[in-house]
This record gives sequence, C-alpha cells and structure tokens, in this order.
Amino acid sequence: MFTIEMIHDETTVTILDDYSYNEDVQFVIFDDVVYIRQWNDEIENFDIISMSPEMFYEFCKALNLPVGAYRTK
Repeated sequence: MFTIEMIHDETTVTILDDYSYNEDVQFVIFDDVVYIRQWNDEIENFDIISMSPEMFYEFCKALNLPVGAYRTK
C-alpha cells in the first residue's frame, strides 16, 4: 500500500509495509532534491538519503531494466 500527498512544492510518497515488519519509507520530492527517509527507532530519528531529481529518475528507470550498465540522456 502507498499514499501520495502534495503540499505546496512538496510531493510525498509513503510506502507502507502491509505486514508491519519494516518502518514506512517516504520519498519526499521537491524540484531540486529528493529525500528518501525511514524512521530509525535506535536513534529516534529518520535515516535520510538525498539525491538530485536526475538521480531519482535514473533509479526509477532502473527498476524496469535487466542487469547491466546504462547511461540515460
């Protein structure tokens, strides 16, 4: 299950674990940066990865490709 929320210049996609084994994963998307975050109980804060929108686009493209090395244009 997932949700999509749009507030001003931010889009947040939240992926929920249907079996409650893992914390939710959120993709917080802005025009100039994309954050992937997941709650970490040990540090009582989010683990966060940041990337450019171009990197996020390449990640999305990679999900549908076989093993190999690719260059996007």
